[in-house]
Amino acid sequence: MTDNADDDLFNFDAETGHEPADNPRHFWHVLIVDDDQDVHQSTCFALANTHILGRPLKFLHAYSAGQAVDLLCENTQVAVILLDVVMESEHAGLHLVKRIREEMGNSEARIILRTGQPGYAPELEAIRDYDINDYKTKSELTRNRLYTSLTTAIRSYDQIHTINASRRGLGMVIRASSQLLARQGVTEFAAGIITQICGLFGLPPEGLVCAYDHEFRRPTR
Repeated sequence: MTDNADDDLFNFDAETGHEPADNPRHFWHVLIVDDDQDVHQSTCFALANTHILGRPLKFLHAYSAGQAVDLLCENTQVAVILLDVVMESEHAGLHLVKRIREEMGNSEARIILRTGQPGYAPELEAIRDYDINDYKTKSELTRNRLYTSLTTAIRSYDQIHTINASRRGLGMVIRASSQLLARQGVTEFAAGIITQICGLFGLPPEGLVCAYDHEFRRPTR
């Protein structure tokens, strides 16, 4: 048996050279939360065929705080939330902010508060009391300003997402370092390495680690 015989131990499917078009990392997911249908349509129209940091935008639509929660539970890759203040109640949007940050533990998605009635959520108080990332009145959000706000928010989300992925991977590596002699230690160590690498490249944490143990290698002939 020659060294080349080891190659026969693994069979890999041929790569197609492309990934599904609906792969989440091909888009920036933007969630529009507003009870006004016209706001959804005008936002999509203003940003049609727009690319930010090399990716197109994919819009998700919620018409109430409850629908927004359901969508956020189903889609963990939402980068930006364009959130109205007044929906089913005068402060529905503000209450949703607290739920997203505190109950759902979602600290990565950037929240841009949009309101057509500033009196219900004065800017200074909203920024001071709620974990939002920007505050705009609907009348001032022209196409250019909307593009600028989204670009800033997406860039921030991308940086935070990468840092958090790296931190999670590093945590796995550290926990596994003292257990490398045990099977579960090697598994967690490998998972940590994959998580860190994928985080740096903006990829989902998926991969395969192959290890070669020379002590159990068959003798060559």
